Amino acid sequence: MLNRVWVVKMLPRYLINNHYHLYWFSTILKPLSIAHFFITMNRIALFSSLCLSAALLCAPALQAQTLTWQGQSVTFKHTPRNIAVYELSALDTLQALGVNASIVPDAVFPATLAAYNQGKATKAGSLFEPDVAVLSAQKPDFIIVGGRSKAKQDTVKNLAPTLDLSPNTDHYMADLQARTELLANTFGKQAQAAKRLRIIQTKQAKLKAQTQGKTALMLFTNKGNFMPHAEGERFGFVYDFAGLKSVLPVVPPKDENAPAQPRPEAGSPAAEAAKVKAAERLQAAVNQQPDYLIVLDRGAVNTNDYTAAAEMQKNAILQQAKGKVIMVDANAWYLTGAGLANTELMLDELIKATQ
Repeated sequence: MLNRVWVVKMLPRYLINNHYHLYWFSTILKPLSIAHFFITMNRIALFSSLCLSAALLCAPALQAQTLTWQGQSVTFKHTPRNIAVYELSALDTLQALGVNASIVPDAVFPATLAAYNQGKATKAGSLFEPDVAVLSAQKPDFIIVGGRSKAKQDTVKNLAPTLDLSPNTDHYMADLQARTELLANTFGKQAQAAKRLRIIQTKQAKLKAQTQGKTALMLFTNKGNFMPHAEGERFGFVYDFAGLKSVLPVVPPKDENAPAQPRPEAGSPAAEAAKVKAAERLQAAVNQQPDYLIVLDRGAVNTNDYTAAAEMQKNAILQQAKGKVIMVDANAWYLTGAGLANTELMLDELIKATQ
């Protein structure tokens, strides 16, 4: 409550420095004796404190909230303030909404997240392995994992409410909107989210207008190996994302319950057979002469050392391709992925490349 002693002692000084209010008070208090003056001042202080208390009682209380996502559910007593984020697309979306993370992995952050390279937050572990000791000491009230850190959800969920917000790029735009709105509702950023999503929708519409009727081949390359990606594969989302027709048939979804197949040992008969099969697939795609070859150079991640263009010149199959080559931002596509600001960056580079 408002301190009545303060009112009695400090109000006269305030009134001397504020002549209009001094005139108003003197008009009211002029007929009063000194004793009555102080009685009246105490009553004013009491009345003011009662008004302030009533206002506080009428103010909306912080409400607990429960988030549900993909079969997960977490409850907060209040809006989270000390946030740990181990999923870069979620970190990108939060930053675009004006929400800062307090705890992040010790990593080299790309373009849209470069501020976190400057000591903006406490570093605790890696993208794959959160540092439980540091996390525990920092006492986060919300932890976001996903993608590379997904497997560690059970390790950290006892420290704070934890959600796996891994993107689902099979339904890129719908999933981006849903994850964005989830975070916006959590932090009271609905207006900012709606504005940024409208911008993205407008840019995607512009891109699709430019690429209407065009074909493409998405290539993921690493150390001279060129791997075509069709719809249903990791970077096959680009076709629907950009309004392009793939020259490869759709790959059916993998059985999540099927055991993982070990990678064949280099130089083994199985590895050589896989290499022949990959070359045949690449040849079949190039034979259709796609309008665009969209290339993601894994070697350029965190290095900006793009060698794919030179490697393409050495590849006998790719030398036959006549379509336009688009080298995409390796960090944006491989590291950050389906975040709010990063998606806009990805759209911008494809709009520019397909004009």
